[in-house]
Amino acid sequence: MMDSFYLAWRYLSFNKVRTCILVACITIIAVLPLALEILLNESERQLSLRAQSSPLLIGAKGSALDLVMNSLYFSDEVPEAITMEAARQVMETDLAAPIPLYIRFKARNFPIVGTSLDYFDFRQLKITQGDLFVMLGQCVIGAEVSRKLKLTPGDFIVSSPETLFNIAGVYP
Repeated sequence: MMDSFYLAWRYLSFNKVRTCILVACITIIAVLPLALEILLNESERQLSLRAQSSPLLIGAKGSALDLVMNSLYFSDEVPEAITMEAARQVMETDLAAPIPLYIRFKARNFPIVGTSLDYFDFRQLKITQGDLFVMLGQCVIGAEVSRKLKLTPGDFIVSSPETLFNIAGVYP
């Protein structure tokens, strides 16, 4: 028995690089499933936290995942728009209080979210500086965007054009 341990020890000490690679591979194989489990559980928890306060989403035909990600995190995939008539129909059913979201344009790579004042109440958002928008063209900028772009109340920001060189396209 001692000869086996001695032989194994001599092999490990002679093949140090090979031994290190073998130990690293076995460690990765053992740790990877645990790390993935932790990562997936945390992702599920974070997605569920925000989604719990948005129990019902209504959108045009298309990918439900795109609709959810765009509504919760304002992602790049823009689902097809629906009319305000759909919001009126939801309001008439008393199933939910419709809050429209229009997320198509960007300003300096940050999404512009067109919505109503009800969104601020629903998400329990508070204004720390400045006022809520009262006229067309005014906007409320989140704290993170304000900090990154160094904007203060009263500053101006221009939306990014969708098609820069298409003269007949949407203007900023």
